[in-house]
Amino acid sequence: MKFIFRPAALFSLLFLFLIFSGCSSSDSGARYSATIAEGRAAVQEVMAETGATSISVALVDGNGVIWSEAFGAADRDAGRNATPATLYAACSVSKMLATISVMILVDRGNVSLEEPVSTYIPAFSMPLDARYRDITVRMLLNHASGLPGNDSRGAVTVNPFPGYAEQMMNGLQYQRLKHNPGLFSAYNNDGFTMVANLVKAVTGQNYQDFVRGNILTPLGMNSSRYHLAPLPDSSYARAYSGDTRLAQYYLNVYSSGGLFTTPEELSRLAVLFINNGAYGSSRILSARSVAAMAQDQRLGSFNPVSFDENRFGLGWDTVAQPGLSAAGFTAWQKTGDMSGFYGANIAVLPNERLGVVVMGASNQFASKHAVKISERILLRALVESGRLAAMPAQLAATSLPVQTVMAEEKTTYAGFYAAGSGAYRLNFGADDTLSVYEYHSDWTPKYVNFKLRSDGWYAADDDPFTGLRLLTRGGYQYLALRLKRGMGHYTVALLFAQRFDNRAAISAAWQARLDEAWLPVNADPWYYLMMKGNSVFGLREVTGVTGYLFGNKVLRDMTPPSDNRLDAMFLTLPDSATDLLEAGIESHNSENWLRVGSYLYRPLSGLPLLSSGASTVTIGADGLAEWRSLPSSGSLSVNQAAYWFIYDDEFNELASGTGSGTASFSGTGSKYLLLYGSAGTAITLNLTTP
Repeated sequence: MKFIFRPAALFSLLFLFLIFSGCSSSDSGARYSATIAEGRAAVQEVMAETGATSISVALVDGNGVIWSEAFGAADRDAGRNATPATLYAACSVSKMLATISVMILVDRGNVSLEEPVSTYIPAFSMPLDARYRDITVRMLLNHASGLPGNDSRGAVTVNPFPGYAEQMMNGLQYQRLKHNPGLFSAYNNDGFTMVANLVKAVTGQNYQDFVRGNILTPLGMNSSRYHLAPLPDSSYARAYSGDTRLAQYYLNVYSSGGLFTTPEELSRLAVLFINNGAYGSSRILSARSVAAMAQDQRLGSFNPVSFDENRFGLGWDTVAQPGLSAAGFTAWQKTGDMSGFYGANIAVLPNERLGVVVMGASNQFASKHAVKISERILLRALVESGRLAAMPAQLAATSLPVQTVMAEEKTTYAGFYAAGSGAYRLNFGADDTLSVYEYHSDWTPKYVNFKLRSDGWYAADDDPFTGLRLLTRGGYQYLALRLKRGMGHYTVALLFAQRFDNRAAISAAWQARLDEAWLPVNADPWYYLMMKGNSVFGLREVTGVTGYLFGNKVLRDMTPPSDNRLDAMFLTLPDSATDLLEAGIESHNSENWLRVGSYLYRPLSGLPLLSSGASTVTIGADGLAEWRSLPSSGSLSVNQAAYWFIYDDEFNELASGTGSGTASFSGTGSKYLLLYGSAGTAITLNLTTP
């Protein structure tokens, strides 16, 4: 027989081999054949949409795994396919382990949810804000603590850093709370990082050891691990940016985002919750604790717009997952992301005794895509089991009638707005259309020519789903945002930004610092490797706004104004008041340095110039990185640096290396050298100039 070579057919066979590269299912999988087909189709669509290199799925009921399958390549460079045993970063889904840990201590009577955290952790203190004493254990788990939100310094590093949680807590001495504890919930990594300190203070065990002994081992999650040592190359899904394989870094945020696991192992948490705290013959939690985790924690708090994706339980992002709620079912959900690396989701339908875990890697894949896959799998399972008549239909794309905008609404709501992510400007046109602009180096259109509709939302003519709404609650003016989600069968709404008014001009001391470039000195090398020069911090004024500065968010003088502190904690904004960090000036070696959160920056203007010839730079006892100014052209040899980087005058990276190396540079403008090493390291340099 003669074989005919058909490239297209061969490609199809290879594609199927790569996509369907590992599958396992229980006997009940036969009852869910349409569900498995739906899941496979959803995964293929998302992989095509996002460029994900691999996705892994596990569907369970109260008895265990129904279907588990991996898709794509765990390591394209090595030709290794993903399997159900391939590890992924669970990212913030790790918070479920933190919550279970606390609830185990509650069940044992060692901890009370209503007791202040400082009762259990005497070392916890915030000298700038006495309200920290009002933070309860419950508030760590429902995002209502008021802690700044996310101290990223040391969270991801080039070497393991098991001291991250303690460092984060110590860094709070420079910060104030962003709101009264318990006032409202806004997503907060710091609260869950504090759980690691809580567990250690109460039990004497490191958090990861407590989790291993009390959760992972009893559940048989033997492959799951925290990133305390390099992961074997064959064990985990590599992340890619385009075709470039990304380096392995260490996730040190163990209690808020550091677990590596498989969907099949993580799905045992779903089985645990379905069975009210028991897994097989092991009881991990009391039924009372499972029920407490599923209570809507936002009831009774300040919450002007119910954002169903953040109907926080204890640990859960939502106890009313909107895609399933739209079909009439109760579902609990927790998502996780490491942008550009991994995304994950776990969802449980407790009454229907079903659960699903979806995890993926690379490029644009994120938890929102894992949610989309999860929803399709669970909805199809409900249809196939006869509990749902049909898959939900997409929302009809019908524009509602246009309404007249009252003059009072324009006067009340036109102006400047802020969220944790930045500054916005809201304008009304002469034709009553509403437009929102986002501030970068200038005002950039974000939502343009939205018209007031009969349902009270502003929407564009070509998109009836994306909407803006103006409202006043508690004496504050807000901008709400509506978005279409999932399979297009529902929308969600959230408070997007809060209006703020002009204040007195920023103090002269801060005005003088606007032209300064601030260089990080206490970041891990990962920071410099990933940021590629964008790590330089700058303050600038917001065009058209008086009394505020802009860094990576809106900052203003404290009240009363201070020459040494800037306040970012002025928003009463559930959902969007996330990751707010104050800035302050500190004296180091008779020079004013800038601290933002726990990051410390030195001014560019104070850098010493590296002299030609041989010289030595010694890393100080505090381990801070050293910066030097270089001439526009020359050649530099570096010896004994842990990491070194050379930047141009725009802080684009020109060269970098580890240990020892040589680099030449030329062109106009100054160049800059960054040296990183352990405390006391003597780094020898030799600069040759033309």
